[in-house]
Amino acid sequence: MVPVSPAVGVRSGGCRSTRLPPAGFIRYTFRTSHQSAPALPRSADRAGAGATQTSLTDLVARLAALLDGQSAGTVRVGGLRGSAPALCLARVLERRAGPVVVTCASAGEAEAFAADLRFFLGEPPGAGPLGRRVHHLPAREVPPFEALSPARETVAARLEGFYHLVQTPAPIVVTSAEAWIERCLPRRAFADAVTYVVAGEALAPDALAARLVEWGYHRVPLVQDPGDLAVRGGLLDVFPAGYERPVRLEFAGDTVESLRAFDPSSQRSQDRLEDVLLLPMRELGLSRLGAAAARLVDTRAAELGLGRQERRDLVEAVRSQLVLPGTEQLLPYLYEEPGTLADYLPARALLWMQGAGAVEAAVETAWVQIEAHAAAAAREARFHPPAERLYVPAGAWRAALAGRPRVEVEALEVLDGGALHATSYATEGLALRTAPGAEGPLAAVAARLRDWQREEVRPVVVASTESQRDRAVALLAGHGLALTPTSAPFPQALSAPGRALLALVGELTRGVWLPADRLALVTEAEIFGERRQVRRGPRARPADFLSTLAELKPNDYVVHVDHGIGIYRGLRHMQVADTEGDYLHLEYAGGDRLYLPVDRINLVQRYVSADSAAPPLDKLGGTSWERVKAKTRESLLAMAQELVQVYAAREAHGRAAYQESDGLYAEFAARFAFEETPDQQRAIDEVLADLGREKPMDRLICGDVGYGKTEVAMRAAWVAVLGGKQVAVLVPTTILAQQHLETFRARFAGHPVSVEMLSRFRSAAENKETLARLAAGRVDVVIGTHRLLQKDVVFRSLGLLIVDEEHRFGVKAKERIRGLRPTVDVLTLTATPIPRTLNMALSGIRDLSVIDTPPVDRLAIRTYVTRHDEAVIRDAVLREIARGGQVFFVHNRVENIDAVARRLAEVVPEARIAVAHGQMAERELERTMLDFMHGKTNLLVSSAIIESGLDIPTANTMIVNRADTFGLAQLYQLRGRIGRSHHRAYAYLLIPGEHLITP
Repeated sequence: MVPVSPAVGVRSGGCRSTRLPPAGFIRYTFRTSHQSAPALPRSADRAGAGATQTSLTDLVARLAALLDGQSAGTVRVGGLRGSAPALCLARVLERRAGPVVVTCASAGEAEAFAADLRFFLGEPPGAGPLGRRVHHLPAREVPPFEALSPARETVAARLEGFYHLVQTPAPIVVTSAEAWIERCLPRRAFADAVTYVVAGEALAPDALAARLVEWGYHRVPLVQDPGDLAVRGGLLDVFPAGYERPVRLEFAGDTVESLRAFDPSSQRSQDRLEDVLLLPMRELGLSRLGAAAARLVDTRAAELGLGRQERRDLVEAVRSQLVLPGTEQLLPYLYEEPGTLADYLPARALLWMQGAGAVEAAVETAWVQIEAHAAAAAREARFHPPAERLYVPAGAWRAALAGRPRVEVEALEVLDGGALHATSYATEGLALRTAPGAEGPLAAVAARLRDWQREEVRPVVVASTESQRDRAVALLAGHGLALTPTSAPFPQALSAPGRALLALVGELTRGVWLPADRLALVTEAEIFGERRQVRRGPRARPADFLSTLAELKPNDYVVHVDHGIGIYRGLRHMQVADTEGDYLHLEYAGGDRLYLPVDRINLVQRYVSADSAAPPLDKLGGTSWERVKAKTRESLLAMAQELVQVYAAREAHGRAAYQESDGLYAEFAARFAFEETPDQQRAIDEVLADLGREKPMDRLICGDVGYGKTEVAMRAAWVAVLGGKQVAVLVPTTILAQQHLETFRARFAGHPVSVEMLSRFRSAAENKETLARLAAGRVDVVIGTHRLLQKDVVFRSLGLLIVDEEHRFGVKAKERIRGLRPTVDVLTLTATPIPRTLNMALSGIRDLSVIDTPPVDRLAIRTYVTRHDEAVIRDAVLREIARGGQVFFVHNRVENIDAVARRLAEVVPEARIAVAHGQMAERELERTMLDFMHGKTNLLVSSAIIESGLDIPTANTMIVNRADTFGLAQLYQLRGRIGRSHHRAYAYLLIPGEHLITP
């Protein structure tokens, strides 16, 4: 944790107000927007271009000189493409330290700019929010005037940004146009909301807990996520905004005796801390809600003509200090003058407008949407404040920014005699489109890097992880290029003597070529293809027997390795002899109790059963558990005998081992769009080791949905195809077959690998042709349902059988699969294995790989709980459709699902709607799902049948109707259908009224 100043907090008031001088807004002219940035020039073009090349180094020197001592005015900069703007700002900051606020047109551009700037400044990738030098301050990301509240992580990021603007000597904040025009917590109120606690100070734990609840922290039994708060005896656990780990405050009476960080999984205390900064987790104080605010809200509700009951409910909620979805709309009624981002600016902050014309346009567009939403809310008699009270008008925004030093940056050349320019080219031209038969996927990249070296341009390859960097080094070495890998930050690596071709680790979103500076930055996306954007956070840990209290909830059934089945009744803080600590309270038959220290949690496992019936409890000191363990040992011995028989049968059928592929496998692996998780990499290594032996493989890959089993299968298929063998992929449904066909073809694109499918949705002639090509060896990978097991399917040289979700096949199909096992390699994928003894009898399982580590998070799914509101539904659907996406609308009552679809057609006539549920004819259901997969429809009204098995990257919004009727596990599975691409995903959980949610 970084040291923080105690200037703000409970005792404080160390934040000054900033008054903004009025000034005019200067407009400028630049080349027309339809002109695109020039493409990466060819080698033959460079000599002619060299005469007009301007270096970024010269531009930075001139820009820094112009800004020195300048308190107002605008400097225009043109010609900065790719990541050149972030590099330019980083170098300006090396010469001129000071507060900077970067404004981008959109949230995505702001996130990318912040990542690039961190890279160029050498900020460690793993730095937590409070340890960062560069901060991204997002907009709330909720539609105007809807009953929706921003996600907690979004609120935390906003308030961290505000804190650094007012408290850090030289803050660097990156934000978007939308964030500028959202009114927020007044600066003085924010200063009063910040709490700073030092070990040894006098502070009542109850008062601190009440203050944290006031500002958005939630009381929970166990602290696991940012914003959580738990009080147990003399302990107060809290997960502050901006911290990587929660903090445990231990009190002796009303004195803070100690502060320690702790592991949220094991709940074990770790490092001792001297202080802790507790930022608010909400942009309004709970105490502001009450009778006074209720009167103002009642007056506005009357003006809007709200219905009597709706008006009464709203006023009562405000009077009772209830925080409901969308409470942020009440900001103008809780504070006489809501704040703006401009109020938080330091006096001499430099405004860096990235794409100034686009920022202007984004503000204007945002106001068009705000006014449209306000009109809709007025039309529907929904509560909303006047637009200008919740958002900053465009003119007021311009006035607030005027009179400050400003740099306006464009990718195109600015038509202004006083503008500064540099010559730069984005490096998207390196992205490969290699045709079959080409030298190799990396040939074009290697040729470009060699050209740069000959011209004394220093190429720098940037990868997101050390493993990906090492892959790039190894693969380019095969093309005669010697890269020097380094873990040094960019500034230090570039300042090292010599002109070695460097390979760095960092989060650089875009490359750039600066000819006059003799520097070229190339990202891994421009070498291997685009990798999916991920949210960096603590790496998830694989499960031990039981390693985390987060897996247990009070009243869960558990199994103790020595004492058997009991009930977990919760965590108790107790003193035993001279030792004080936390204990798991376990209850057994007859009311017997066992208190287990948390550091022995590995002895306990949550009870899991195929049915939901409550198991009988064991008695402490009884014999029933010993009898169960004895029977289990007997079953294991029988299982071992079966394994010996299977092992002997397979030893009798040998085959040639697959050989190394001279770098082709490494290139294929490098194009995986995500970083492998530890378990996934181990599974891949185990599969490759099996294929390298002289006996057939028979391995089960077990892992949850989305954990990366398909990638393991595709790695195995690639090795088999390189070895001259054919691959069959057996799946239970036509929909899954189509999905795998598209996935395999996309993954094998650019390579001479033929991937086909046998399906009843293909014509008889197409299936006949596929069978003929399969028999002739001209199909490398064939995907299909049980059709693949029919006798007319003949392979020329089948080497690998991949079986997906084997538990969904019938007995005859499984017997046919078992008949193939002694002669071919078999890889079985499952998220739900059938009972172990039956699975072994039918499948002959000998080798097992478990992928138990969740993948590195994609962009976090924004989840909103809100009342059923057709305005919210329409806005959510239209927002997704506008970005070319698709929407799931889950309604789990088949008897009226068609009526719901008809109503949605009236609410969102722009959508192409389809209906899917389990009572439809099988072929009709498959056709409906395939149409949705292929984008023929963009709003699927379905029952919970989408809970598993579908992977549609373009579907990134889900609306769940009557979410209160679903279990938490079911909602989790449903939500897992979205968020599978680089786009932000949104889940809306609709309820008929907040009071109807079951506890």
